[in-house]
Amino acid sequence: MKSNQIVRFILGALGLLFLAWFFWQVKQVVVYFIISMVLALMGRPLIRNIRKIRIRDKEVPDWLSAVAVLITYVVVLVLFFKFLIPVLARQVEIIVNLDVEMLLAEFHGPISTIEQWFHNLNIKGIDKEGIQQQFMQYLDFSHLTSFLDGVVSGLGNVFIGLMSILFITFFLLKDKSIVNNIVDALTPDKYLKSIHNILSDTKDLLTRYFIGVAIQVSIITAIVSIGLTIFGVPNALLIGFMAGLINIIPYLGPIIGASFGLALSLLSHVHLQLDGDIAPLVVKIVSVFATAQLTDNFVLQPLIFSKSVKAHPLEIFVVIMSAGMLAGVVGMILAVPTYTFLRIVAKEFFQGYKVVQGLTKDL
Repeated sequence: MKSNQIVRFILGALGLLFLAWFFWQVKQVVVYFIISMVLALMGRPLIRNIRKIRIRDKEVPDWLSAVAVLITYVVVLVLFFKFLIPVLARQVEIIVNLDVEMLLAEFHGPISTIEQWFHNLNIKGIDKEGIQQQFMQYLDFSHLTSFLDGVVSGLGNVFIGLMSILFITFFLLKDKSIVNNIVDALTPDKYLKSIHNILSDTKDLLTRYFIGVAIQVSIITAIVSIGLTIFGVPNALLIGFMAGLINIIPYLGPIIGASFGLALSLLSHVHLQLDGDIAPLVVKIVSVFATAQLTDNFVLQPLIFSKSVKAHPLEIFVVIMSAGMLAGVVGMILAVPTYTFLRIVAKEFFQGYKVVQGLTKDL
């Protein structure tokens, strides 16, 4: 390798390291930009429909189309919080007013039964005091007030973040070539055509994927909320929304959502007898979450993952599990969009390899 090539390589490596350091320092801005990219991708179909409108044979200006999409997002957000905040307030009131002593008394009978069963099997007895202390620790809501104070004090940062996201999203929607222009400035001329193909395919596939995820969250929220409402569970909308939102985490999300929903539902029914009245309620709640999970597994996920990103379900499963082992929950959430992008890049630059042909044949 010639000396000038070595110098160029070193300078390039240093430049990449500097960019990585810089992005890490401004990671909050990077998060805003990523969220804005997702919103812009989800808004693309609406932008296309608005641009078809003619006013005196003239197209709707790009800035007006972008504003219309942003207004749609804001209206949906306002309506969402208008319904959610009162429900959340009622749930917090239930938790704060929870009679912990009564709840512990309800568990005294079952614990005694289990202890007797252990005694008959010559197993060491249950540490009642330890269980009670642990239980009291979980149900200690004295920190809830300070937590809410922290939330209120953080509303200023949330407002700044929201305004930043809306600002970035506006320009991503208004100027559809802004990302292309940035990429063009950083890409050698001989790769421009390939990079443009990658950007076009990525936008199409990820637009379908993120819209599909939004539909998935909405359907899971509706199933759980309606089911719990039918069975008389208070604040069913809050529990349903949390279940739908947590369901974004592949495979683990439904388990976490069901556990969270079951806990909130039971906290709202502490007046019921633990050994009698509450058992049918548990069965009903579990059946609601099971219905949502079956719908997600056999209807929603095949449509969203397989159809939107054109990958086999087993392929998606391996990718998500591998990403989870490498990067935890965040890796599982980002696995499908990242894998989709890598497949598009591989198809454009490494199509000569059989393994790439097999993985990208449906793209």
